[in-house]
Amino acid sequence: MFDMRTIPTKPWVNGAGTRQELAASTQDDTAWWLSVARIDRDCPFSTYPGLARLHVIIAGKGTHLSGAGIDLEVAPLVPVSFDGDTPLDCRLRNGPCTAINVIFDPARIRANLAVLTAGVHEMSAREVAVFCVSGTVMAGGVTIQAGQGMVVQGASAMTVDPDARALCARLDPA
Repeated sequence: MFDMRTIPTKPWVNGAGTRQELAASTQDDTAWWLSVARIDRDCPFSTYPGLARLHVIIAGKGTHLSGAGIDLEVAPLVPVSFDGDTPLDCRLRNGPCTAINVIFDPARIRANLAVLTAGVHEMSAREVAVFCVSGTVMAGGVTIQAGQGMVVQGASAMTVDPDARALCARLDPA
């Protein structure tokens, strides 16, 4: 289990925000990782050559990402995906935002990111990373609260409380 309240925050090189590494593949070195980023001002996004990115705003009004033929309006709790090679500029909508990123090697990993709402959700993948955005979630027999998460191997039932929201990344070999 991980808890973002106990994970060190690192500033971005450009000074436009911070990040925390929440979890990484337990199966393969650097095949994927999950991080939370605080975006404090308009800025260029970091590129990750050879990797792909799933991105979702968990706090704030959203962003606009643009560059190299990409024009994405990123609304809260609506996952988007893009190539990590693509240089993108980020413009904030009405103030700072916080985002969850799943960065992965598409030659080795097939990844999917979903927002879970109230109810029981059966999830199955080689690795399932769950992050509680709000409320509480039961995953792998463990209760997690906002800002916490865990990586589960194989199949697992996720029970999301009525007012809760959770993110679930399913990660399988490509």
